[in-house]
Formats: sequence, C-alpha cells, structure tokens
Amino acid sequence: MRAYRATVVTTIERLAGWAADLRLDDVPDAVVDLCRAQRRSVFAAMAASTGDVASQRVLAGVETWAGEGPVLVPGLPRSVAVDAALYAAAALSIALDFDDYVCFAHAGHSAVLVPVLLAAEAGASAAEQLAAQVAAGELEARLGGACLLGPLNGQLWSFVHAAGSAVAAGRLLGLDAGRLAHALALALYQAPRATVPGFMAPDSKLLTAAEPTLAGMRAARLAAHGVTGPLDALDHPQGFFDAFCYAPLPALLGGLGSGWATRTMSIKRYPGCAYVDTTVDALLELGPPPAADVMSVVVEAGVLTCGMDAMSHGYAAVRMPTPVTINFSIPWTVAVTLVAGRLTPVEVNEKWLATHHRELADLADRVSLRHDWSLTLRTAEALAPLLPVRAITAGTPTRRLLAAVRRTRLGHKGIRVGVGDGMDLLRALLRALREGGISAAGRAATGQPWAPAALDAFTMTFPARVRVRLRDGRELVAESDVPQGGAGNVRTGPDMVSREKLAACGPAVWGLRGTEDISEAIDSDAAGLWRLLGTKAGN
Repeated sequence: MRAYRATVVTTIERLAGWAADLRLDDVPDAVVDLCRAQRRSVFAAMAASTGDVASQRVLAGVETWAGEGPVLVPGLPRSVAVDAALYAAAALSIALDFDDYVCFAHAGHSAVLVPVLLAAEAGASAAEQLAAQVAAGELEARLGGACLLGPLNGQLWSFVHAAGSAVAAGRLLGLDAGRLAHALALALYQAPRATVPGFMAPDSKLLTAAEPTLAGMRAARLAAHGVTGPLDALDHPQGFFDAFCYAPLPALLGGLGSGWATRTMSIKRYPGCAYVDTTVDALLELGPPPAADVMSVVVEAGVLTCGMDAMSHGYAAVRMPTPVTINFSIPWTVAVTLVAGRLTPVEVNEKWLATHHRELADLADRVSLRHDWSLTLRTAEALAPLLPVRAITAGTPTRRLLAAVRRTRLGHKGIRVGVGDGMDLLRALLRALREGGISAAGRAATGQPWAPAALDAFTMTFPARVRVRLRDGRELVAESDVPQGGAGNVRTGPDMVSREKLAACGPAVWGLRGTEDISEAIDSDAAGLWRLLGTKAGN
C-alpha cells in the first residue's frame, strides 16, 4: 500500500502566511495614509486621557509591576519595559472612548501601539512598523466581522486585540510564517470574552484592549521560542467560533490583499461611542442653543444607537455620571453638549461632570430617544455592499441564520425600538440583504466580501435627527448621516479630524513643539516615533 501525507492548510496558517508575506510596497498609498491618521488618533486619545482619574489609577497600578525599560508613556513617572508600556498606553487610548474604528473592529489600540512601542526593543524600521500595523488592522477587522452574529460587538470584540497584537509583534520579532501561525493560534486559544457590566461603568473598561493586547504580545514571544498553539482553532467545530459566535461568517476572513478594511477607517472627533457622533454633529449644527433655553430634546436614530443607549441606561441612570457611563448614553451626551456648547475631553472628566451634575441631570431627564426604521435602513444600505449576505452565508442554513439573529437580539434584550414585531422586521431585513436588493447600493455589491469597489464607495453611516424644543415654543431640527471624521465624509474626513485631534489634545502633555514633532514624525514615517511619546518636562 502506498503511503502519503495530505497537506492541509488551516485558516490560521492562511491568515498568518498573508501577514508574514505582506510588505509595505504591497499596500495602497491611501491605506498607508489612513494608518498615519490612525496613529495621530491613538496618540491624541492617550494625551486626552492623562487627566482622567480612572486612567491615573490604572497607571499607578502598572507602575508597581513595570520593569525598567526604554519606553516612557504619558502619565508614568519613569521609563518602563515595552510590555508594561504597551499595557499603560492601551488603557490610555481607550479610557475616554476617544478612538478610531473600522468595520468591524476598534483596532488602533493594538494595531498602532504594538509596532510603535515594540520598535524600541526590536529596532524595526518605519516600513516594518507600518506593515505590521496594516497586517494587524486587516486581520482584526476580519475576525470581528466573522463574529458579527454573536453575543458581543464593537469594543467588546476585545479578542481582536489578542490576534492583532500577536501578528504585529510576531512580525517585528522576526517570526516566519509557521511561527507566526502558532503565535496567532496561541492568542486565540484563550481569547478574552469581555462582559457588559465591566465595560459600561467601572474602571475595568480601561483594560478592554490592554489585557488582550498584552496576551497577544506574550503569544508572539512564546511562539518565537517554539511554543505551539492549535492551528485549527478557526476550523474546528469546538474551536474559537464555537465560543464566540451563534453563526460564524468565515467568508469575512477573505479578501486579504485585494480589499483593504482600513479603507473604512473613521476617526472620532468627540470622546464617546461612535453612535453618539452624529447626534453631537446635529446639535452643534444648531448652535447649539443655550441650555437654559431648551425645553426638551428628541433624538431619532437607528437601531445601533438605540441599542447602545439601552445597554448603558441601567448604569447611567443610577449614579453620578463618569466618563465611562456617559460615553454610551444619548441623554447624558446631549446634556453635556448643551451645557458646555461642545463635547471635548475637558467635559468628559469626573471633576467637570461632578461640578455640573445637577444641571446635567435636569437636562438629561428632558432628552428622549426614539427609533426610526428609515434611519436603520440607511445604515443597512451603507453596509450592504460590504456584506453580500448570499456570499458570506453560503453553506449556512437560513434557519440557523435567523436563530442567530434571534439570539443576538435576545442577548441585547434591553433594546426597545418601539415597532410592533421587531423580529419580523429583522427577518425582512435579512431576507432583503440576502437578495442583495435593499437599495441601489446593495444591488451594486460585487458578491464578494471586502470588494474593492464597495470599499472605495463606503460611507460610515449612523444617521441621527435632533429635534430641540425651545421654551419660546420654537422647534429646531438638524440631521447628520456620516459623522465628522467618518469614512466617506468628504468635508471633514479622517485625515483632517486626526490632525485637529492631535493638535488640540497633544500640547497639554507634550507641549506645542513636542506635539508638532510627533505630527511631523508621523508624516515622515520616523522609525523612532516611540521616543517622542513621553511627557515633556514642565507639562
């Protein structure tokens, strides 16, 4: 009998092989430009969080275990080893929810920080750092998308940081494709599963990216020394997807090297969940009117915004608001914007919130949120070209998909959209998407996930309509579709907002000259960017 051995390439090996082979010359210039914008956003968020008391508590804890090393992170009193610096920086970058995001990940906390900080140890070139950032971000977006129908979403997809960190760190540590595959497998073996109570109110929210990012770094270091992981973790019926999905969408792990998820990059202009941005944009378009003149506010939004607010309601309604609790609350966000006339890190601060608590609480009680299905459908139409459901659900029975949608909604049972039978509408929406015909945009989909044409035309759409009733009886109305800094915003896109954000937040930590140095280093792809992130004397 002739013996033979069949070679089977697992999904992890395929992903790691692509990441190991990626070179910066393979990446379109527009994608690299967005990675530079992402760096500005992450560093600005770090600077903005140094005045946050929860951040200061986390940094104090990190300082107790941090070994000596080359990296100085804002808020730490001494230079520390790369791993400790990475943990502290990831906590700062997420503290005020003042970050960036792509479909379907908030990748910057790990994708930016791992290559930039590990360069202090590995001596990686600027091109190596940027290529690692791209590889991490692209894989994180795909892993989040593959888990779209599951118990978690958004920042709670914290497992993406373990995967992205393992890949970025593995590249800078010189791992070949085989070792990089084991780094990714190790990172996914005990991937983190964040829970809602720890994210919506306490300081633990700040650790959402820090813990998995450090776990990914450790996975890469272990793999460098020959430690193996489950290469079939994304293929085995009892593997990763069994724990994190109701119905996995593995087709969204494809398109690497042809469609760039980074093209969906959006940079937040305001501290808070992405789903509050268009509400704030609309309020600011109205002035906003003086808080004393406002009788009531009605915000009409899509199901994503309503779901976010429903999740936060129990936490935001029972205690003094904190930066963590207001990040996901439409009433508190509207109240802060009206009282201050703006929404910046200055207001998303415990001291400011406590000082204005009574006025804010009175205004928040007069803000109501209503679901509008036409606004939900606009978001669905924007996403449809990226989610050609016939392609991404091929091989999955419709009954299982509908059961997954049902379980996803039950997992967020606080969501109330005020429409008769929400499940019937969700089923109808799913069927429309499967037929590819919910709109002209949906019909234009090429039929493949991450299609380049769909990515080129993509707009990050979370529409909101704001109705402000004044005490004199007048009603002011404004509407916003694509947030400032959002992908597809032709007036104030990600690059512009990232520059404004760094220029506004950086000087309090690095001084004006230091902030300009960081901005210039990003524009020129300086390899020693990590050297510029420490607090300057006198600041």
